Order: sequence, then C-alpha cells, then structure tokens
Amino acid sequence: MFVAAITTAINAWLMQPVLDSIFFNKELTMLYIVPTFVVINSIVKGGAHFYQLSTMKKLGQKIVNDLQIRLYSHLIYADTKLLMEYPSGNLISRMTNDINAMRKSVSDLLTGAVQELCTLIGLVFLMFYQSKSLALIAVFIIPVAFYPMLKLGHKMRRVARKIQEGLSSFTVRLDETFQHISLVKSYCREEYEISRAKKVTDNVLSLYKKSAYIESAPSPMMEVLSSVAIAFIIWYGGSEVIDSKMSPGEFFSFITALIVTYKPLKSVTQLNTSLQEALSAAKRMFSLLDEKPTIFDDPRTPHSALKNFNIEFHDIHFSYKTGLKILDGFNLRIQEGTTVALVGSSGVGKTTVLQLLQRLYDPESGYITIGGQNITKMRLNDLRNEIALVSQEIALFDETIMDNIRYGKLEATQEEIVEAAVAAAAHDFIINLPEGYNTLIGQRGVKLSGGQRQRLAIARAMLKNSPVLLLDEATSALDSIAEKQVQEALDRLKKGRTTIVIAHRLSSIEGADMICVIANGRVAEYGSHQELISLNREYCKFYNQYKNITGMN
Repeated sequence: MFVAAITTAINAWLMQPVLDSIFFNKELTMLYIVPTFVVINSIVKGGAHFYQLSTMKKLGQKIVNDLQIRLYSHLIYADTKLLMEYPSGNLISRMTNDINAMRKSVSDLLTGAVQELCTLIGLVFLMFYQSKSLALIAVFIIPVAFYPMLKLGHKMRRVARKIQEGLSSFTVRLDETFQHISLVKSYCREEYEISRAKKVTDNVLSLYKKSAYIESAPSPMMEVLSSVAIAFIIWYGGSEVIDSKMSPGEFFSFITALIVTYKPLKSVTQLNTSLQEALSAAKRMFSLLDEKPTIFDDPRTPHSALKNFNIEFHDIHFSYKTGLKILDGFNLRIQEGTTVALVGSSGVGKTTVLQLLQRLYDPESGYITIGGQNITKMRLNDLRNEIALVSQEIALFDETIMDNIRYGKLEATQEEIVEAAVAAAAHDFIINLPEGYNTLIGQRGVKLSGGQRQRLAIARAMLKNSPVLLLDEATSALDSIAEKQVQEALDRLKKGRTTIVIAHRLSSIEGADMICVIANGRVAEYGSHQELISLNREYCKFYNQYKNITGMN
C-alpha cells in the first residue's frame, strides 16, 4: 500500500519534468526518460495495487470469519437464560446481517482507507515539496472538509443501528411465519402475515432512504470545497509563476497533486459512512460477546468418575424471574436404577427439575448431587454425558436418519446405529423409506410422522447409552397406536437406568417405583401408585380427574 501511494505521488511529480524539461527547455533525452519512467511506475503501481488488494481482502475476510465463528461458539456455550431472552430470528440476524455489514466494511476499510490515507499523505508531502505556501492553503481545506463528514457519520451510525434492528425484526418475522406456516394457512392469515411483514420492510425502506441522503451528501460537498480550493490555488499559484517565484512545471505538478488528492479525500469520506455501519453492527455483536456465561467449566475441575447414580436435590430454590418462585425448598432422593415420576399441575416446575439436573440453569440456593458429588463441581461434559433426554419437543436436524441417530454418539458404527433403531422400534419404518437410513427428513423431521420422530429420538438416547434417563412428556403428542409402540421402546430404554419421568397420562406412570406430586415449589407427597391412591390426597384427585376425562376404568 505504501508502494502504491508513492507511485501515485510520483505520477503527479512527473508533471514538473514534462513541462520544464521537455516543453520549455526542450531536452531531448528527457523525452525518452520520462515516458519510460511513467510506464515503469505504472507497472510497479499495478503490481503493488494487485498484491495489496488481494492481501487486504483476504485478511479482512479472515478477520470477519473469525469473529463470526467466535460469536457462534460464544452463543453455543452461552447460558440458556441468555438465549431465551432473544428470539432465534434476532440471533440469526446478528450472525448474518450484522456480520455481512462488518464483512463489507472491514474489506473496504482495509483495502481502501489505508491505501487512500497513504496516498493522501504522499501527495501532501509532494505539495509541500513544490510550494509550502500553496500546500498550507490546500491542507487548511482538509479539516474544513472533514468536519461535516464527521457530523454526518454520527447520524449515519444511528440510522445504521435502526436499519440493523429493522432487519433483525424482519428475520424474526420470517422465522416465526415459516415455523408456523401450517397455522397461518389453517387460519387463512396469509394476507395478515404479509401486511405485518410489509410494515417491517416499509420501516426499513424509510431508513434506507434516509441513509441514502446521508451517504450522498459527502460527494457534492467535496466537489464544492475542492473547486473552491483549486480556484484559489490557480489564482495564487498563477501569480507566483508570473512573478517567476515558481516554475510552470512546479505549479502544474502541484495542481496535479491537488487534483489527484480529491479522489482519496472523497474515498475516505465515503468510507466513513461504511465505517459507521460497521461500528453499529459491531456494537450489536459485541453486546452479545460481552455477556459472560455463569455456567461454565473451571479448567481446574478434575474429570469425574461416578461410582453410582443416586440423585439428590437438596433444598432447591429457583425462579426464572425475580419474585416468582418456581421451586421453593424442593427436596428429592432418587435411588440408582429406579424410575421416579413427577406429577403436578402445569407450571409447578416439573421440567425445571430436569433442566436443573442438566445444569441448563443453576438454582439460586441449594444443590444437586449425583453419586454423592455436587454437580457444580463436575465438568459439564462429564455431567451431561451421563444423562440422556427424550422430550415432547423432538429435536431433529435437516439431515439423514443415520446422522440424527448418530448425534447420540458421534463415533458410532453403522451396526450400533441399526441396533439402537431396532431397540427403539424404528428400524422397520426406516428400511421401508426410499433411501432407508440415508433418507433426509427435513427441518425438525417434518417428513416423518410424530411417532416416527419420537422413535428416532429414543434411538438416539439408546445409542448415547447414558445411565440417567429423562423423559419429559415423551408420548403426550402421540395417538394410541403410536404411543403403544413408543412406550414399549421406552420401557426397554429404562431398564437398568435411573429414570425421571414427566407425564400427564397417568396410566403410563403407574408402574413407576416412586411417584412425586409437586405443589407450591416442593414435593407435596410421594410413594408408589397404590400408596398415593390410599392416601386420598393430591395424587388421588389427579388420578380420578384423569380417569373421568379418559373414561378409564
């Protein structure tokens, strides 16, 4: 970039020997030397410009790429609480729209701003070399020109922030609409959703129009200021030439440098707009990067080797929002190899118990142990590798069936995957698909039925083969036939494992070793099905209501 800047200044300086040596002094040797030097200078400038442009573009893309993967990694390891505060579309927008704004700006700044500034400095030195008095007049114009550009830059940053927020809102709108497209069509809300999307895009359009005015303002301002400067320099410099205080060659070399200075000046002012957009995007990105996780591994924590899988919750207090207690003095002991069912009204904290056990959240007070070891003193991988989850909300990826099952154990062989699918009663339907285990199932497994998706989730848990199993409403969304198949697979999965079950279908938990009724943030009663029925308290009421609703004898 320095070579490119110097060669630009040399091109302007060459105007002096062209006029003084060739046109006025008629030196024949200079007629050959100067053109040859012009060609050589242009070749050097072209090579330097190519090297600088390609190197800086690659460097710029590398910087932004590293930032993108850094942000992605940060979000992957971020606290669940933080991720729940942002709509997924907002996070996607920051990973795409904001990063792309930075990608363009960093590339432009590294390839343009540095070179243009170096060129500008080289040309200013040349002007001072030719005439200090003229150079002082020209240099005075530069801060005068930059002041309004800085004011416009601050306005541009505010507009850019609003544009990025608008694009984020649009991404959220798209994400929600296409996730719930069946609902949109079922309720005939296509036009309603279009109107909501149009409202967001119209807002973004108005902001883009405003930014267009701000972006367009620097160029005419520079034109006017440059014209004023050049006009004054011609008047003043011309009088210097007439008084023989300056040669025509020196004057035209100075004028050439001044005119050439206009391009880097204009480029720098335009890059200021791009810089403001990048700064706005960077602020949004770094606001996420500055959010430090509260649940993380301490490098000094040794790896854990659990001797047993007895689970104990000791006086757990927890709330998602301040002042709204979900668990309030929750205590529970689960013996290794037993099945414990959690029962209670919606919102009493059943799923929260499972989340706390996995350390997706930490309790405000109290502690949880597995095998006598406090889970906060365990490495997260050591803890979570011992736990397998099958949830009502089935998480499947837009990949093949084999890849989705293998997610439970990335190094699993094909034989192990098939074995897990057989145990989960999934093998028969898989081999009847056109591509078998290589069938792509679509986002969230949309190409499969509810029962098929659930059996894949069970197969994945079987492949993980963890000693602790969490079942959160694993059969609630299934019909009776699918439920029977899935329940049989779950029964096989539970064998020999410490299992915690959440189910509203009480018939599926009658065989649990212990049933715990949660109320007011704690265990209200516990025991076997028959013991709780004989107590004739909360569980008995739930069970009688369930029988009345289902018509069960």
